[in-house]
Amino acid sequence: MRFTCLVSFILIVFSIYQINRQGLKYGIEFMGGTEMVLDFDENIKIDAIRDLFVQSGFSNVSIQNYGNKTENEFLIRLPISNESENSDLSEYKNILRNVLEKNFSSDKYSLKRIDFIGPKVGKELVRNGIYSIIFGSIAILIYVLLRFSFSFGLAAISALFHDFIITAMIVVFLDIEITLSTIAALLTVIGYSVNDTIVIFDRVRENIKTMKSPLGEIIDKSIVQTLSRTVLTVITILIVLVPLYFFGGVEIEDFALIMILGVTIGTYSSILFAPYVMYLLNKGNTKKNV
Repeated sequence: MRFTCLVSFILIVFSIYQINRQGLKYGIEFMGGTEMVLDFDENIKIDAIRDLFVQSGFSNVSIQNYGNKTENEFLIRLPISNESENSDLSEYKNILRNVLEKNFSSDKYSLKRIDFIGPKVGKELVRNGIYSIIFGSIAILIYVLLRFSFSFGLAAISALFHDFIITAMIVVFLDIEITLSTIAALLTVIGYSVNDTIVIFDRVRENIKTMKSPLGEIIDKSIVQTLSRTVLTVITILIVLVPLYFFGGVEIEDFALIMILGVTIGTYSSILFAPYVMYLLNKGNTKKNV
């Protein structure tokens, strides 16, 4: 476990550096803008749609297939690049409406959905998203510290931070937008990680009371005893998440991908990272103090 722990520390440092260097890519909910679904009655290429919007001044337009790639249905995101007053927002909506009416006949396409979020609302959502992560993490921290001794709790929290920061780095690396569903996925990963770690730590605490072996052997024995439970839990979760990723559609694709990555990383940290941190914090203590 010493090698995997070293690898984890290197990954944490690299993740912090990468997130700070590359930055987060915020979605429509946080930046403000328009998200709409267009369904065309004729074959049309994504590049052709993008060119029309770019020529009309929407340089940051994001377009992707909505559902099956063989269908002429597209999800179009048009973020607002800078803050606008209410009058400017009205003008923005008019420009968007003109783009559709000018380039597409009304009988050639249908607007299945359109959502508009102003930049002020986006700022509020950013603040609320940050608060949800902070308060959620604090609540988990309090629970773990109350349930275990301080050293056990500190090891569990280190695993939580490990999983969150590495998963966030992968989100940045894959250029996934930070949306409300992305934050929900990250919070779910944190909860799963702590739950998995607590199961192993509970077994360690029980074995300390009954076994006279060194702490390192007790930890190894506890991991082996809970391994089947951990593996079965992961398999059960992936059975749900993998189909969601491939068949759940565009709106849930990122959520499912983050969950798959987070659950995998969380399982790794629960088995190979958190127990070793706990060992380092307690190897000089007596069993009674642990």
